[in-house]
Amino acid sequence: MHRKDPTAPGARVANFGEGGGGGRVNVQYEHDLFGYDVFKSNYVATKRTSLIVGPEGTIPPMLPEARQRNAARAAYNRAHGTDRVQNLNLETRCILSNRQLVPVFPIEDSNTHFQIVQGKRYVAIYQELNHDVRVIPTDGRPHLEKELRQYQGDSVGHWEGNTLVVDTTNFTDQTAFRGSTENLHLVERYTRVSDDMLIYRFTVEDPHTWAKPWTVEVPWMKAEGPLYEYACTEGNESIGLILGAARAKEAAEAAKTAK
Repeated sequence: MHRKDPTAPGARVANFGEGGGGGRVNVQYEHDLFGYDVFKSNYVATKRTSLIVGPEGTIPPMLPEARQRNAARAAYNRAHGTDRVQNLNLETRCILSNRQLVPVFPIEDSNTHFQIVQGKRYVAIYQELNHDVRVIPTDGRPHLEKELRQYQGDSVGHWEGNTLVVDTTNFTDQTAFRGSTENLHLVERYTRVSDDMLIYRFTVEDPHTWAKPWTVEVPWMKAEGPLYEYACTEGNESIGLILGAARAKEAAEAAKTAK
């Protein structure tokens, strides 16, 4: 559960332009060590030129108020990003990776696979990145009260035939998706269309950010093999080094000014 901090402008950076197999391969690991070959990934040749479903094929223009809000957020982050640990983004702090946040967008990287487990009253979506399990109730319960907000929102699901429909509200201002507000409303649809493919479709709605909702459709391909353990920066010196370097820079500038 998250208590809103009005002084923190939000931290999520999400971009459909990255990943999807088209960008550079992450070189922080020796992928061959784990039997992972990016050139052998299961891609779907749909011949579609956009992930956006609809006649325009693009995300609707951002509203003027949203552009101003996000410009102010970016300016704040540039000026105050290292003022305190709370101003560092959630991924740097190992609280929540951009790969864990919903909705899910495609990227070719380490530990981006999901394992979906279905039960009588819940569906669990497990991702090893930061050891995250998203538990979605399917027992007909309502959303949490609007005052209770969470980094990944509050998700409730139901079945429409063989499609799992997940409705998510109650986001925070710390996990803005493409510049959205905490009023983001997300509807995801998971449909198993064959033994080796699932269609993931989501609709994004935020009247404070876009003039109309927009929808994305992504094929997910089945993969064989285990999910390897992922380690973030718990226990090392990353946060201390970031903030320490910022304080050292400030001290150097102050000393220079005092001369």
